[in-house]
This record gives sequence, structure tokens and C-alpha cells, in this order.
Amino acid sequence: MKRSLRKLPALLLLAGILVLTGCSSRVYLENESEYQTRSDQYVQMLVSTDSAALEAEIDNLDSHFEDFEQQIELYPYIGGSGQKFDFTADAYLSMLKSYEANLDEFGAYVGVKEYEGATEDSDGNITYSAVYEFENHDMRLSLEYNQDNVVTTATLDPIYSTGEIAQKAALNTLIGMGSVFVVLIILCFLISCFKYIHMAEEKARKGKTAEEKPKAAAPVSGPKAAAPAQTAANAGAEPELVAAITAAAAAADDAQLVAVITAAVAAEMGTSEDGFVVRSIRRRRGNKWKKA
Repeated sequence: MKRSLRKLPALLLLAGILVLTGCSSRVYLENESEYQTRSDQYVQMLVSTDSAALEAEIDNLDSHFEDFEQQIELYPYIGGSGQKFDFTADAYLSMLKSYEANLDEFGAYVGVKEYEGATEDSDGNITYSAVYEFENHDMRLSLEYNQDNVVTTATLDPIYSTGEIAQKAALNTLIGMGSVFVVLIILCFLISCFKYIHMAEEKARKGKTAEEKPKAAAPVSGPKAAAPAQTAANAGAEPELVAAITAAAAAADDAQLVAVITAAVAAEMGTSEDGFVVRSIRRRRGNKWKKA
């Protein structure tokens, strides 16, 4: 069992190699010089075009792309040559854009560095690659040809050194981790603000509750405190009842005061509270209870 597990990585590696080999395999071309010549011609065309003219050409093709495709379809009949255009519309425009995007990475053109050769996929399409030397970074040109020998895919990539690749990887890692930490800090800050939001909600809720509760009446003294007692005295209430009414009046607001007086008078007179309504409470000038 352990031996089988040890062989597993090797088997997986072999399977990957076979898959890649099945997708494309390097082939020998009898007319390889033709592919080399065509690659050199395309690179010479690119390096001989200044950046302003290149940008204008790209803008023109972008704005009239459908017309450009029609011109490519009619190209074999122009002048009766019967020769097809070397590129599809997408591949040609892609080559121009790729070169313009990497002008600063390439720098000035130096010359041919290496012809890497051709590969062929299962559909019979041939991809030919060559490396060209520039001042800043070398360029790898890869052109995929269909069975009609027309370029369907064109890629131009700068070749970076191992140190530059490691530097870019470290920079990407730093940016990614930095972004994560920045987001985490923002989340922590937002979470820490929740307690203040909760405090504000509690404060607002308490204020609303305090407004809904009846306001406690201030202790009634003087004429206001004497009015309920005098009313009860006029109704023939006992002194104990008058004292109770006075105490109740001192602790209740106007609405509670009326309710207390109504209940007291109704109890003394032996009638229902619905039988009469207290419309007004007035203090009498003479208070006999003070003399008692």
C-alpha cells in the first residue's frame, strides 16, 4: 500500500505530460524557413511603425472592424492575385494591440534571438514561436496558423527574468494581503461602532418611553391642594376621607385627581361614578376644616 502511494505522484506527473503531449506536439517543418521569414516580416512591420501611427491604426480598425473583415474576405480577389490575407481580422488587431500595450516593456528593437520551432495540435493547426531581442525585455512571438496557412491567433509577450518574476509575485502577494488586511480593519472599525449605535437606540427608546408615560404631578399645596378637600367637605364627607383625598391630590396629576375625587364622592354618597360628572373644582374662601 505504501509503495503504491509513493508511485502516485509519478503517475500523476506522467499523466499530465501525456495530456499536454496530446494537446500539442513539437513537429519538424520542411518549410520552416517560410514561417521564420513571415515572423520576421511581422516584427519588422511592428518596429518600423511609430507609436502614434500604431495607435491611429488600432483606432481606425476598432471603429471600422466590420468593414475590415469584409476587406479580408475580398482580399483574394483584389488585383486578381487569389492570395489570402495573412491574418484573420481578430488576430491582426490582437497583434497590434498586444505590441502597443508592451512598447515600454520591450524598448528598442535589437534583432532575432531564437527560433523556438513549431507545435501541432490535434486539429492540425500549427503554432510557430520565435524570440526577438529588445533593449528592455525580449519578446516571444507566437503565431497559430490554420490549415489554410492563415494566422488565427497572435500573441506577443515580454520575457521576464527569474528575479523579475519573483519580484512581481511578491508584489502581487503583498497587494493581495494588504487589501485583505485593509478590509479586515474596516470591518473591525464598523463592528466597534455597533455599540454606539446600540447606545443611541437605547437612548432614543428611553426618551420615547419617558414621553409616553404620564408625567408625575408636582406636590400640590396651597389653594390647589385645598380644592379637592373642600369639595369633599361640601359633600358631607368624613374628616378621614378629606385627609385621604388631600393625600391623593398631592401625588396625582389633574386626570388622576379628578378620578380620585369622583370615586371618593361616589363612595360617600353611595352612588355610581357614572351618575355624576365633576365639571369644575373651586376653592371656597372660608375653610371650616382649618378651625376644626
